[in-house]
Order: sequence, then structure tokens, then C-alpha cells
Amino acid sequence: MNREGLLYGTIILLMSNFLIKCLGFFYRVFLVRVLGTEGIGLIEMVTPFYTFIIVITTWGIPLAMSKILAEEMAKGNWGNVQRTFRLTLFLLITSGMITTFLVINFAPWIMEHFVSDRRIYFCFVTMIPAVFIISSCSAFRAYFQGIKQVSAIGFGQTVEQIVRVLVGITLAIKLKKYGLEIAIVAVSLASVAGELAGLLFMVARYKRKKVKAQFSPSTGFWILIKRLYTFGIPVTLTRLLASFLMTLQASLIPRGLMLAGNDLRTATEIYGRFSGVALSLLHLPSIITMSMSVSIMPAVAELSGKTNKKLLKHRISEALWITSVFSVPSMVVLYYYAGELCTLIFHAPPAGEPLRILALGGIFCYLQQTLTSILQGMGRVKMLLFNNICSGICFIGGILLLTPVKGLEIKGAALALSLSYFIGCSFNLLYLTRNAQISLPLSKILIKPVTIGLLSFFALKFIDEQLRLFYGNLLLAMIISVLLSYVLYFILLFFIGGLPTSTIKRLPVFNKWFS
Repeated sequence: MNREGLLYGTIILLMSNFLIKCLGFFYRVFLVRVLGTEGIGLIEMVTPFYTFIIVITTWGIPLAMSKILAEEMAKGNWGNVQRTFRLTLFLLITSGMITTFLVINFAPWIMEHFVSDRRIYFCFVTMIPAVFIISSCSAFRAYFQGIKQVSAIGFGQTVEQIVRVLVGITLAIKLKKYGLEIAIVAVSLASVAGELAGLLFMVARYKRKKVKAQFSPSTGFWILIKRLYTFGIPVTLTRLLASFLMTLQASLIPRGLMLAGNDLRTATEIYGRFSGVALSLLHLPSIITMSMSVSIMPAVAELSGKTNKKLLKHRISEALWITSVFSVPSMVVLYYYAGELCTLIFHAPPAGEPLRILALGGIFCYLQQTLTSILQGMGRVKMLLFNNICSGICFIGGILLLTPVKGLEIKGAALALSLSYFIGCSFNLLYLTRNAQISLPLSKILIKPVTIGLLSFFALKFIDEQLRLFYGNLLLAMIISVLLSYVLYFILLFFIGGLPTSTIKRLPVFNKWFS
């Protein structure tokens, strides 16, 4: 089976993620306008519980399988590849069935003890079948990631998103007349439909692409199970920590807002603007970073057991460089146009204040995503867990201290989240450079992009002010200003050596210009 290169796979994922993000962003805007910020706030209260259940169900096995497959393929052990996939698929289907059964039976108890707003009950219950579907589908996604056929993941996610958006829009319109509590069920049903479509696509793709020949495995079942869980348990603990933090966020931020003097409905609306609007805009540039994260993990795992440290360093540096270079100008735009974007897109001007603070920590958020995949590929999951615990303590402590303060409120929560991004990213970089002994060109990865980003910010400010004098259309002025600032950013970055021609030449569109 042919494997896809790191850059090729990333580009394919980038294109599919671009479409997915555009559809998802349009879907989120639609939901905010149809259900309001209160409805989005209710949906965002369901998401952490849903994520927590999925993490418990999969138990880090898919990521462990991807790493094992990458290592076995590098050795040419196709028998172990086939056995690992079949074993993983069986484990995930079984755990998915058990978890789904348990959650359906204990749903009333979960709502009674862990939820402050009971209106999310029907939304939560209708989303439960997606747990089994996601658990089963994760085996196929991990298989394609491990054998470096990541384009299949991109196409599958595109199918899933198209179905989710179409079903969600249709049902939201039809159910709105029954009240907010029933209308938000549309989101749950859309998620189930989308996940089912994604699973069917991945199964069909696997049947078409799987290796027909049978190979003899050299590793026994119990050894494979031990390898899966040895790697999977720390990964699970890391993801449990992340989902636990999401759950605490959904609970502590509204409570903190109420301590600051807001009633329950107002606190829910403010949290909806923070989580559903500000964070949605912050995560838009993850089109690139998430694509890189999926591609880099097996690429690093493939080299982790070899002595070719030069190539390993090159892949890690390139992944971090791409993440940084494309994140910085996006954060500049989000910071400068925070209020305008929240107003024009979501009709939620107050969300601009937390978004501006989140944009300051955005670069560390995106680098953290890539660093997480790199450390997972290297098998350093225990240190990753420790670093995430440190950043999580900072986040929760910041919420408890800052959110109840009158005048800070939701801005305090945004500041706490930005600080946690910075701490997590810094700890992972320090570990990579000192303990893992991977020397990184920080000037190329961080200093040059950030320096040119500051210059492009002042250029954006100047261009925007001038265009507003000549154009009465705010949207047109914004589009022209953003495009010009992006062009200026990449030109200046190229001239100071922040855009290596060796990487640009590998892109199909530009290779003939530098040949």
C-alpha cells in the first residue's frame, strides 16, 4: 500500500479541513441566530459530558494503534498491522456497546448530580447513540492515520460534516416552534446522523483499500494488548484531564458569573458568547494546525525507534514552523477585528472582549496542538500528562480567582485560558529541547513570525484606518485590509528568511517557481 508523505497528507487534510471548518462555522452562525446565545450556552454544557464519555469509551486505544501501526509498517511487519487493527476494532466495538448501554440507563442520575440546568436532558440523551458510532469509527481513522493514508480521514470527516450540517439546519428550523429545550435536540440528532455517515464512508474506504493478502503476525494478542494499553492509559488520562477541564469550565464559569451578580439566564448567555462565539472564532485557524497534528504523529512515530535524529528534528521543526507561520497572522486579524467579527457574523458584539484576550494566547494554543502530537509520536505521553496537569491547574485556578471579580467576569476566564495555553506550550517546548534533546530553531519557529506579525498588526491598523475614510462599506474595507496585511506578512517573512525555499519548493503550486 502506498503511503502519503507528510506534506502531501497535510495538504489533503488542509483542503478537507478548510471545507469542514467553513461548513461548521456557517452551521455555528446559523445556530446562534436561530437558537440564540442561550441555546448555544445549553449545547456547550452538553459537550463536555459527551466528550468525557467518548474518552472513557475509547481509552486512548486508537492513538496507541496509530503509533504501533506506524512502527510496524516501518519494519515491514504487515502481519502485525493486520492483527493490531482487528484486535483494536473488536475492543472499540465492545467498549462502545457497553458504554452506550450504561450511559442510557444512568442518564437521569448524571443530569441530577452534575448539571445546573436540566433543560439539556433531551439533548444529552439523543446524543448518546453517537458514542458507539464514534468508538467504532475511531478504529478505522486510526488505521488510516497509522499507515499514513490520512487523506481518507479528511474525506470521511467531510462527508460527516456535510450530513451533520444539512440534518442540523433542517431539524433546527422544524423543532424551533416547540421551544428551546426541544430545538437544541436538533444538534444531537445531527451529530448522530453525521457520525453514522462518516462511519459508513470509512468502512467502505477500508474495504476498497485494505491489503487482500494475509501475512503471518510475529506478535501475540496479549503482547499487542499490553502495548495498546501501556501507551493508551497515559493518553486516556491526558484526554480525561482535558474533558474534565471542559466539564469544570462549563460549570465553574456560569457559577462565577452568577457570583459576580448575573442571574442564571444571563450567565448562560454570557457563557454561550464565550464558548460558542469567541472560542469558535479562535479555533478557525486550526484548519492548518489540526491537519498538521494528524499527519505529524505517525511521521514522528516512524522515526522514534531509529537513529536518524536529523530527519526527526527536521520533521518536528517543519511541523512547528508551519503551525507558527500560519497562526500568527490569523491571531493579528482576530485581535484587531474582534468586535467587528463577532458583530458581523454572530450579532454578538460583547463576545469581542474575551476574543481579543484569547487571540493573545492563540499562537500557544496552536503550537500546543502540534506539540501534543509530536510528543505522542515519540511516546512521551507521561510527560505530556504532567504538563497538561500543570496548565490545567493554572486554568481552573484562574477561573476561580478571576471570573467572580466584578468588571473582569468573562474576560477573566479568557485570560485564564490564554495563560494555560502559554504554560502548556512552554513546558512541552522545554521538555522537547532539554529532555528529549531535540534542538529547535526557535528564531525560525517563533521569533521571526511573531516579529513580522507585530509589524503586520500596525500595517493592518494603518490600512484599515485609511480605507475607512474612502469606503463606507465596513466589510469591504475589512476584506481588503486583511488581504493586504497577509500579503505584506508573507513578503516580509520571506525576506528575513522565515519562509525556507526548501519547504516552499515541495508545494505543487510553487515548485516550478523555485526549480
